[in-house]
Amino acid sequence: MRKNILKMLPVLLALLLLGSGTFLWMNGRSTAPGSGGETSGGAAAARDDGADLQTSGGDVQSDGIGQIEQGETEQALHVTVLGDSIAKGYSGDREIEIECYGILAAQKISEEAGVPYSYQNFAKNGLDSAGMNEEILPREEVQESIASADVIFITLGSNDLLNECKRVVQEILNTDTKFKSADDALAVLEDAVKENPFLILKIINALSNWDYQSFEAQWINMMDMVCSLKQEDVKIIVTNIYNPVANLELPSTMNQVVEDIIGNMNSIIDDHAARYGYCVADLFDSEISEHVQDDGLHPDQEGQQLISDIVYEEYKTLSQE
Repeated sequence: MRKNILKMLPVLLALLLLGSGTFLWMNGRSTAPGSGGETSGGAAAARDDGADLQTSGGDVQSDGIGQIEQGETEQALHVTVLGDSIAKGYSGDREIEIECYGILAAQKISEEAGVPYSYQNFAKNGLDSAGMNEEILPREEVQESIASADVIFITLGSNDLLNECKRVVQEILNTDTKFKSADDALAVLEDAVKENPFLILKIINALSNWDYQSFEAQWINMMDMVCSLKQEDVKIIVTNIYNPVANLELPSTMNQVVEDIIGNMNSIIDDHAARYGYCVADLFDSEISEHVQDDGLHPDQEGQQLISDIVYEEYKTLSQE
């Protein structure tokens, strides 16, 4: 029995790492930002505060549309990205730079429409819905970006699950450990389960009984703010949450618990789509889990491209309405 219970540890560890680049590289990757945009094919520069930015300057497009000159941004396609490490394009390897789905989709939309674009990414590693409402949306530059956006991409929710998992683990194990690394988290869980294997069942039960009310309230607050700032005809596309542990060999009961939690969060995202007029890009039923980095969680470049393709299809659907 103990061997079977210990097989459940990877999923808890995976949940502890879900969406949080801060556990692996405290501030994520950071490259020195330039004075403006960047040329076609380059990843957006990462700012120290977690916000990537490509503003007027845009990209030089292959169809002959030139670089955006100052004063011409009114005719450009303005794209704003909000969210967590997935939306930021987190890379667990400092030697590998990953282009996030937002800029890939912006480039494709721009190319298909035959117009230049400006792009701003305010995604941040480890961001949850409360952080979005308290840290990101109140910023003047974010509000200005939303107000001028033609397209808004939002990816959020993974870290709400992470934080609930941390709270449950800390409460049941009666520890203040911050789990700064995978080794620390695994050591605490392994030691606790060795002494009392039934603790793992308590953790599963507590996670299964999460009422999600806090996440839903924060989601509503976020969308209220975004919709109070946006233009009337802006296209908003949000991504739902995919299963980060799909590739692990876990007991069927544990897999079901994880999928139920994610499914309930995704239902909240779906339930408010009509009210706020956004489309949901379905990552849960996609193949994202087959295109992740060595951490098994964050999308690699192929994964980001796949998200971009899914998001772009939703954009086309909105454009035809």
